[in-house]
Amino acid sequence: MNRDKQIVTPNTLTAIACLLAVVLAAGCARSPGVGGTAGAPDSVHSPRLLGTTDLADDSSDAEDYDPWQSFNEKMFSFNHDILDRYLVKPAAQGWSHIMPTVARQSISRLFDNLDMPRRLVNNLLEARPLGAGRELARFAVNTTVGLGGLFDIATRLHIEPSNADFGETLALYGAHDGPYLVLPTMPPSTVRDAIGKGVDGLLDPVSYFLPFIANRAKSIVTAINERSLNLQLYDNVEDSVLDLYTAARNGYLQRRHRAIELALQGRHEEWMWAEATPVQAQPEQAETATSPRTENPT
Repeated sequence: MNRDKQIVTPNTLTAIACLLAVVLAAGCARSPGVGGTAGAPDSVHSPRLLGTTDLADDSSDAEDYDPWQSFNEKMFSFNHDILDRYLVKPAAQGWSHIMPTVARQSISRLFDNLDMPRRLVNNLLEARPLGAGRELARFAVNTTVGLGGLFDIATRLHIEPSNADFGETLALYGAHDGPYLVLPTMPPSTVRDAIGKGVDGLLDPVSYFLPFIANRAKSIVTAINERSLNLQLYDNVEDSVLDLYTAARNGYLQRRHRAIELALQGRHEEWMWAEATPVQAQPEQAETATSPRTENPT
């Protein structure tokens, strides 16, 4: 079984399906991201992250922390087997026939560019000023030269993204994951990250400038667009994974662990100059005059 696919795709598949349903039913979903980081160690309790980067000891603890599994499995089945199968996937298939791949990728970049305030604020809260600066630089470049974010010019200029969210911020300040949680019409999460998603939703600039209907339309287009970019990949994962619920759960926890680990590492690298011990000047060699001098014979 392909471990990378377990880590990334099932979680993304469910997130897209759930978030679209939230848009239709309650009007409070945010557009999901696509992709993730594979191959991460198992998830750990966040306080450990504040003291060391050796995370292996607590890994099995957090990965299996699913005390509400019976409830979560029912919600996961509803989100995936009903919402995605009968709503999101058909819409994404139709969208892929209407819009060329290049256009759909540009739309994805456009909405990612609009999500800059979330990344900027959380980089600042995490004491990562360089990451916040990169987000500002990326937004300026992609909004101007990149035509509003349709083209990712910043990456070509080696201005790398510095992703951050409030759930990650809470983890860096010692908040525990809490139980794994799946709610109807919502993506897989933990209690801590569910709280973080609510706070991040307040940082969506579109919700402040567009009327309710326009903002909902943006969320629907984003969700269907992201799903359409990965139709074949999702089908392959569904065919290869025997237990999709477990794969999605473990994949989510591992991906979050890796994101928090990278955030901690990034913060450490930004402040290495402050943590470095000044190099002490080496004492000069004693003057040779202090030692007996042997005169050369004349």
